[in-house]
Amino acid sequence: MAKNAVRYNQSNEREKTLSFSYGEPVYHRERGKSKMGNKKSLLSAATLAALVVLAACGKEEGGGGTAPSADNQKAPAGVKAADPIDPNKQVELTVYSMLSGNYEGFMASEGQYIQRKYPNFKFKFIAPGTGTSLKDVVTAKTPIDIIISTPDVQPIIDVGLDSDISDLVKKYNYDLNRFIPVTIDSMKRITGGKLFGLPGRVSSYTLYYNKDLFDKFGVPYLTDNMTWEQIYETARKLTRVEGGVQYYGFAGDIISMLDMNEKAPRYVDPKTVQATLSNDYWKRVFDRLVPLYTLIPNFSEPSKLTSLTLSRTMFSKEKTVAIVIGVNDAGIRAVSEKWDMNWDIAPFPAFQSNPKEGPQPSVRYYLVSSTSKFRDEAFAAITQFVSDDIQRELVTTGATPPLQNVDYIGQLGSGIPELKGKNVKALVPPRYGEMNLKDQYYIAARAALISAFDKVVSGQKDVNTALREAEEAANKQIAELKSK
Repeated sequence: MAKNAVRYNQSNEREKTLSFSYGEPVYHRERGKSKMGNKKSLLSAATLAALVVLAACGKEEGGGGTAPSADNQKAPAGVKAADPIDPNKQVELTVYSMLSGNYEGFMASEGQYIQRKYPNFKFKFIAPGTGTSLKDVVTAKTPIDIIISTPDVQPIIDVGLDSDISDLVKKYNYDLNRFIPVTIDSMKRITGGKLFGLPGRVSSYTLYYNKDLFDKFGVPYLTDNMTWEQIYETARKLTRVEGGVQYYGFAGDIISMLDMNEKAPRYVDPKTVQATLSNDYWKRVFDRLVPLYTLIPNFSEPSKLTSLTLSRTMFSKEKTVAIVIGVNDAGIRAVSEKWDMNWDIAPFPAFQSNPKEGPQPSVRYYLVSSTSKFRDEAFAAITQFVSDDIQRELVTTGATPPLQNVDYIGQLGSGIPELKGKNVKALVPPRYGEMNLKDQYYIAARAALISAFDKVVSGQKDVNTALREAEEAANKQIAELKSK
């Protein structure tokens, strides 16, 4: 093991949350109660008031409001930016990852790219585990410089490791307009206007389809700019029994569909911390989504159609699903799962009535810790990783960048032979939806909503009953979480 590696066993005490991990959303997050009090809670009165104001700017039922566009926060005109960090400077930075991982993985995916510009930057790496929770490292006064996190930054705030880097953005005249606006705006919306870090990776959803099944049943291929209504009509033609085999026109991760939005849907009222599932917003969502998943009426195994993992298995291994929603990591999947079929990609659609909707991004953020003695160097390391040159290189490996520069898209996945000839530009959604704060209460409410959806798809419940019972179940779970 390298001398500057610090490695730990992963903690078993994880709660589930959506985060991006090397190409795919995974469900894991460590959270523990802080003894430092609630002085800095994201659910403080001040921040709740800000969220309520933002919500009032949007739709009453489900909209999270309109966050302001990310301003570049450059230094004022005539003010010279600070001198950049000396590329030859020697420093050791400690990185704490809220995600699973180890030193070797960090160096392969981030560290080596930082060292291209700063060869004398060394790294220590810590991940949550026995004795290495955030609370543990704060108690031990272990200095942390960089934190790798999902958008759920509450655990970082709980232990006082949050730090607004707006001063560094201004100091170095750093342009935030390089980034996809939702990745910056959503961070500020979640943190009450503060910028804790920069987005380094972004993942989302797209459509994959099996051309062999389209050919088999004489159905035209998917095209760009199709709506969900058109996807439904296409999937209906592909849903049939042939040679004793049931083929499914459509399946895919229901989370991506429930979260799809122009304004972030409200699962939990931030003021009352109560689930808001039995309302007209979610009734409309169910009414438009249920038909996609009930091409076979009263299907007895709805999770096969609504689960990310199960639907992908039916698509890539069993080859019984014609169109599937998947994470936009096609190159990695095609190689690891050996997709031995004629497949292609289509953009994530929108409904005709809501053309500005899109899937929520899953973002990996790189934060500067409040305890860092090397804030400038940590900021330099982060900005090097998200620099044009590095991101352009990562794009060739199939990684979708957090940057707006559209000339990257032409090179997307160009280093992966399995993507040759594919519609790779469709891996990037035409538009992104606003991000929810994916905390433990959101997770509880979303789980209840997914269960309700499956019951409607299987014919066990009608929409109104399913949503009412989901709200009751979610509030019961939220009450248990609040009591811990």
